[in-house]
Amino acid sequence: MGFWNRQKKILMGFGAFLAFMFVCTLVSRAVYASKLPQVTVDTPRRMALDHTVKAEGIVHPGREYAVTALAGLRVRTVYANVGDHVMPETLLFDLDMEDLKQKIQEKELEIKKCQLQIASMEQNRSLDTQRQKTENERALEDYARADAQSGESLARAREDLEDAEDAYDDHKDHGVQTTPEEERKAQQEAYEEWVNKGTELQKILEDAKKRYDDALEEVKRLEASGVSPNPELPEVPSSESSEDAGEGEAGDSEEKQEAAEEQALQEARRVAEEAGKQWETAAAAYEAHMKNPVQKPDFSAEDAEESAWNSKKESLKDEVEAARRALEEAEKSRSNVLLEEERKVEDTEQAADTDSSLEVMRLELSSLQTELSAYKKVQDASGQVYPEAEGIVTRIQVSPGERVGDGAALVYADLTSSMQFQVSLSKEQKKYVNQGDTAELVLGSSGAKELKVDYVAENDMNPELYDARVFLPDGTGTIGQSGSFQVKAQSETFSCCIPLNALHVDSNQREFVYIVSERAGILGTELVAEQIYVKVLDRNDSYAAIEEGVIDRETELIVGTTEELDDRVAIRYKE
Repeated sequence: MGFWNRQKKILMGFGAFLAFMFVCTLVSRAVYASKLPQVTVDTPRRMALDHTVKAEGIVHPGREYAVTALAGLRVRTVYANVGDHVMPETLLFDLDMEDLKQKIQEKELEIKKCQLQIASMEQNRSLDTQRQKTENERALEDYARADAQSGESLARAREDLEDAEDAYDDHKDHGVQTTPEEERKAQQEAYEEWVNKGTELQKILEDAKKRYDDALEEVKRLEASGVSPNPELPEVPSSESSEDAGEGEAGDSEEKQEAAEEQALQEARRVAEEAGKQWETAAAAYEAHMKNPVQKPDFSAEDAEESAWNSKKESLKDEVEAARRALEEAEKSRSNVLLEEERKVEDTEQAADTDSSLEVMRLELSSLQTELSAYKKVQDASGQVYPEAEGIVTRIQVSPGERVGDGAALVYADLTSSMQFQVSLSKEQKKYVNQGDTAELVLGSSGAKELKVDYVAENDMNPELYDARVFLPDGTGTIGQSGSFQVKAQSETFSCCIPLNALHVDSNQREFVYIVSERAGILGTELVAEQIYVKVLDRNDSYAAIEEGVIDRETELIVGTTEELDDRVAIRYKE
């Protein structure tokens, strides 16, 4: 029983603790929420943006006229002032007549000098023309003389060539008579055949003589050995004495030997006799051959005559070539000489170097005469300057005692033409104002009028500004009157437009918005301000159109807050 009582007390204590913690949590949440920034939210919407361009401007004259005077003249008196109403008979200013008179004298002196220079140039040009004519005539004479002389030289060169060619042709027609090569060859062969045969017979004779001498020597040898001479054989002289007859009576062996020797001697004598006959026959044949000699052919005279003829032929041929080269040189020389002389003629016929100084002086004289005429016209008007029509003086560019400069001396507005209202616009304003748009114009205390914008262009002095002009109806506005200019324009329809107070800019000039987002906290889910960068497409005084994709039509945008916000800071809705 005691155990359950203790458990019951523990449970009751734990429940009391939980209840206390719950109450603390509620109190803590209430305290935490009370310190959070309170925000007002809005959602993007689909809409077109309205733009209103307002600017202040001034009425300007519609048409202005310039009053000019000759530059360089001194002004004596200025009678008009800016803003004066002038008529055609109103004297604007007059010029110093003494100064004008001096200017006229200076111009007359310049004209006289110019006329003298022109006369001198014309005379020099005439002399140059005559000189060129004389040079041309002389060049033509030189050309004719060179033509005649070179023609004569060319004719002589042709004659020399013809003479050389005739002499060459005549020499070729009277050639020398020479033995034909075939006949020369035949004679040479006959002579060589005779010589060869003589040599052959001489050798045969020498061989026969040698054989005969050898045979006689053999006979003499045998006779010298003791063989008795045979009267039938030719006798061979012997210096040896015969041996005693008693020795001839030797034995049989000696007789046989003697018989053999005798037989050998007889054979030797027969051979010697036969060799003598052959020698005599060979000697007779050689002698008969030498008695009918063949003369060695000699064509040196013919060759010398032919060589002399050929030498003269080459000499005449060289003379022909020399004459032909001389003719070519004469033709080339004639061509060069005539070309040179022809160029000299062309040079004399060419126009002289371009010299426009005379024409320039004539133009200058004409300009001086025009200026003098203008000065005299001013002199005739006594130096007084009047406007051409009725108007209001808007600008004066001359002063007493000063000289008139270039450009307008005085400008006045034409009162008969329509006025125009001019206003300056910034680049941002120019986006919504274009030529042809309708503008609401208020001049002074008059009521508003709807007029068309007639002209929009970049300002010449400041490229950051644009000039817009509205041509006013006749009888509307006065010069210098102030007025207000207003143009309303509507942009295209954008899908995502937000209130302008929801848009912020950071230190880097990037634009962003705060949207309501959720996150998990220690006390549960809480709301936070999330910073989102956006791209602005267009804006007016109340709304801005931003590029879609970053936020959508359901996104809650923070458009108001009780405290300054930071990214991811906790917030609560404003009660």
